[in-house]
Amino acid sequence: MPLRLALSKPEDVPLMVETYFEAFSQDAIHQRFAPRGTQSAHDFWTASLSAEIRDGHNHFLSVWDDSSSPETFVGFAKWIVPGASPEPLPPADQWPSEGDQEFSVFFFGRLGEMHHEAMGERPHWYLELLAVKPQYQGKGAASLMLRYGVNKADEDKVECFLDASPAGQPIYERYGFRVVQRDTFLEGTYVQCAMVRDARV
Repeated sequence: MPLRLALSKPEDVPLMVETYFEAFSQDAIHQRFAPRGTQSAHDFWTASLSAEIRDGHNHFLSVWDDSSSPETFVGFAKWIVPGASPEPLPPADQWPSEGDQEFSVFFFGRLGEMHHEAMGERPHWYLELLAVKPQYQGKGAASLMLRYGVNKADEDKVECFLDASPAGQPIYERYGFRVVQRDTFLEGTYVQCAMVRDARV
């Protein structure tokens, strides 16, 4: 299957939003803060990605399947460059109104704490988001986007960081990431892992 990696363009945002909802349709956390099929969640992701893709600190990647006609959008990722300041967490009333806004602030605030606890002020490449359409999962799209970031980190001789559910952990481990911290949510039913890849010097 000829999958092609490209830098994302602003016109890709609607495809990215659609792919996000497909990729995380069975994820309890994402459905709690941005329920699929709700207008407020769609608007939230459209506005967020439209702003973030224009920020030079963010490297957005898209994967396409060139074997179809027209070509099919497969997935996307967001890598943040070393030294970028963390994006401020939106207040509760700016999260999707049809989701659990207070939980959104708590959950993503905790992820930010775990990120800081793991990395401090050390420069690193940060994989904030990776989403692949379900029918393409396990077919190499995630690897293309992961390889981009770890190669950048190796060029810069810095670490990488990401957070992931245990389901995503094995592929990240294949690229040298290791779990440094875990926390549980939703009454202990959902685990989130902070993962670090050491600098190659």
